[in-house]
Amino acid sequence: MLQRLTFSLGFALSGLLATTAVAWADFNPSRDEKVIGTFVVALGVMLVLALIYAVKWYFGLDRPPEDLEVPDHGHH
Repeated sequence: MLQRLTFSLGFALSGLLATTAVAWADFNPSRDEKVIGTFVVALGVMLVLALIYAVKWYFGLDRPPEDLEVPDHGHH
């Protein structure tokens, strides 16, 4: 549970940083290089976090999900 929370927080903060960088570039064009670099780094962090989470989810399943059907108790 804590790993999902940490991932979600990191992903959200990276997205916030990326969108803030784009907004700052529009507001202050004299610092385009730094802002574009920040945007690229933030998107890279988001991509890495998404890949790590996808790999952990895909390879981390050691058994199939539990069957959600109600067990038959012989009432029918």
